[in-house]
Amino acid sequence: MSAEAVTESVCDDCSNLRQGDVIGLYRLLMPRTDDESAIMNTPSGIAILSQTCDVVQPSKERCLVAPIITKPSDGEISSARKGQKPLHLYLESNAAEPTQCVADMEFAMSIPKSTLVGLPITARYVEQASSRSARSVAWRVGRAFSRFPFPDEVYPAFSRIRRQAQDKAGSSGNFGLLLDRVEDLRVAADQWTRAGRKLTLYIIVAEELLIAPEDVDPTWKWSPERVIGLRSNEPATGLSLDRVSELILANIDADRSSLAHLWALFGKIVEEKLLSPGLSKEVATFAAVVLSDTEMTFRQYQETESLDLEVLSGSTGAQD
Repeated sequence: MSAEAVTESVCDDCSNLRQGDVIGLYRLLMPRTDDESAIMNTPSGIAILSQTCDVVQPSKERCLVAPIITKPSDGEISSARKGQKPLHLYLESNAAEPTQCVADMEFAMSIPKSTLVGLPITARYVEQASSRSARSVAWRVGRAFSRFPFPDEVYPAFSRIRRQAQDKAGSSGNFGLLLDRVEDLRVAADQWTRAGRKLTLYIIVAEELLIAPEDVDPTWKWSPERVIGLRSNEPATGLSLDRVSELILANIDADRSSLAHLWALFGKIVEEKLLSPGLSKEVATFAAVVLSDTEMTFRQYQETESLDLEVLSGSTGAQD
């Protein structure tokens, strides 16, 4: 499971540790009461959760760690990577042969840094302390503890999109495969505190998968000549979510204008099939918009919240 090849051990002052490092600590002492404790076996080691700047400071005597999940399933890896389980920290290397693992932050705990001295650093997922990968790991750790508390009243409006995303993410079906191409699902509201909310779901995809609206061919027409996999006389109306997902996947590396139209159609079908049925006096409207990661403005990002599918599934207010 090693990422970057690491042959060093934790030094006496822990100054060679980084957030995201996996350490060969194979047992954690779990406090239970003032008088007793329990041992948690961690056969795959533990990940460092504390920020690098805190770990290396001599004045800090403790650091936050979490056990690595042994042999996570493909579904667990996929959901962790997509942020659908924010308490599962996804770690991935940028090596020629990328490796990945998942730390379970549900069991995060503080331990003395002295416990780590002399232990092997078995994997390193941050190549440099101030690198892009370091920022990514820090963001994933931070998100687990800074999630937005959606009002209970809006959970029913999320139920269908949550159920579809959780059931299909990481699967071999067309919708599941397409979800792996989606960078994030973010929600905006005109206001969160009163009934009659107007919500917008932003479906964020990578820039290379969605050209800007002004770059779309104005002469484009819905036809098998432009859309790979389209059947003769197959209309754009009435397509299922699975079918439009299949067409997007077939056109990922093809006509960019076709891809833009298909993504827009995908947004409309998501709105029609997964969002509109959940409307109520609490949520008056729920629109879906597909954007590339470069189209989303900083203001839009600030005014939206990432749709935490794991938390939605566990809410007492959620309804299927």
